[in-house]
Amino acid sequence: MPSSGLDAARWRARVISSHIRLRADEAVRERILSCDEPAWENRHDFSIDEAAWRCVKDADVEPRLVFAHPSVLVERPDASLHYRGIALLSLKRVSQLVGSVSRWEAEPEQVQVKPDRALEVARLYNSIISTIILDATVWTLQDAYRNVLATMGISEDGSMRNRIGRQAEQEVRERIVSWLKVTPALPSREVEKDRIWTLGEPRIVRMEFGSEPDIAFIREGSGELLSSIEIKGGRDPAGALERLGAVKKSFDMTPNRTKNFLVAGVVTEAMQRELDQMHVEKVFLLDDTLQIEERWTDFVNEIFLHALRLLDGPWRPS
Repeated sequence: MPSSGLDAARWRARVISSHIRLRADEAVRERILSCDEPAWENRHDFSIDEAAWRCVKDADVEPRLVFAHPSVLVERPDASLHYRGIALLSLKRVSQLVGSVSRWEAEPEQVQVKPDRALEVARLYNSIISTIILDATVWTLQDAYRNVLATMGISEDGSMRNRIGRQAEQEVRERIVSWLKVTPALPSREVEKDRIWTLGEPRIVRMEFGSEPDIAFIREGSGELLSSIEIKGGRDPAGALERLGAVKKSFDMTPNRTKNFLVAGVVTEAMQRELDQMHVEKVFLLDDTLQIEERWTDFVNEIFLHALRLLDGPWRPS
């Protein structure tokens, strides 16, 4: 994982660039053209504006390269990538409006799209594509292709942020487990592989890796949530408050007595002001916690000594 802002920017640029160089958009266009020419007599039912249709025809462009036909989506679910791209819609936005098409695009061979779902999605795409065409002074097919590439870049950026988050969670979890294995002062036992451990003896606490929260510490027997840890590895300050919203949602669900902790890739001034109003005990910076021994020592003592009281005294690296 990149360790500085410049490194992160370079890494992001390389990942997005390499993804676009795979030319998935061109492959999808070829699959669309491999379908039989669909019937367009009912195009009004597909939410295609007639003036936009004439614009495409006047440009001598094949309509199926611009407008989504339900039969094409049924035959080639990954055609969604092309039409969604022209419409400049994110996967998240499509999911909010008409349901998820993620598997259509990622696993088209494993998906059977029903005609009514294809029609619903086609209507969404076409209504927005029509608006884009009519808003253009002069519209060309190349404009549509540029929209697809822009959407792909934005989508890859979002996917990358998700991967950064998952990687951060994994690194913190692995570091905790590695620490437990070499810390005889705190007996631990793996109960369910990579997910649940029991800690302490005779006072037993169950550590669970999941989501909302990312790590939960639960008193065995009573089921009381003693402590929770949320991990947000993103380092882009622009998205800090958005990530904090997810943290707040998770912490708001915990009981008042629960001690909540955040491990964050970055903390901005605006983010800190919000944190000061939240149900959070302490915030740890991700890179410092994982890379600086003194910070890691602070982290494990805060969690396992002060919050959970599973250690008899402060832990120090040997």
